[in-house]
Amino acid sequence: MRKDNDVSGLRMLFPVLALIGTCSLAGCSTSGLAAEDEPYLFDTSDPSFHLATPCEDITEERLEELGLTHLDEGGEIYRKQGLESCAFWTEDGAAIVVNAAAYKLARVAESRVPLPYEPSSEKQPALAFSPEGNEACVIGAETQRGTVEVNYSSSNSYEVEPVDECPQAEKYFDLLIGEKLSEYRSH
Repeated sequence: MRKDNDVSGLRMLFPVLALIGTCSLAGCSTSGLAAEDEPYLFDTSDPSFHLATPCEDITEERLEELGLTHLDEGGEIYRKQGLESCAFWTEDGAAIVVNAAAYKLARVAESRVPLPYEPSSEKQPALAFSPEGNEACVIGAETQRGTVEVNYSSSNSYEVEPVDECPQAEKYFDLLIGEKLSEYRSH
């Protein structure tokens, strides 16, 4: 089990940096879309748009079953217009960040580093990518309620290639979001 003193300050910053990167992609402070943004972002000012809520949908019982603990003591969900995010530790010290964001995969494909890993067909349209400067893999799937993602970084992520983290990222995507994906897609 991870002990607080086993994690360097840099490892503690990983989930925070993941949130900042996600927020910059999502345009968290926007209201209404410029025409050039329509292929890339969901319009959060549209009353019919409701961002997916994967963090709300993950129960404490599910976290316990999976051996996950909240990154912060309060288990709070980070919310900003166009973004919902939460983070967890695995029993072996890996960091997992779950996001729902009001951007489309086209935005991710242009601004992040795509990885040579193909998420399963049930998730399509989906993409595996690495945030710039992070030793992590993110599996993201587009829905009518935004893009839902799981960002996975093992405790030894500095020793492995981001693509090698993708099977674990997809595993946790399936465990934490999988059952709700079709609901998010049906609007």
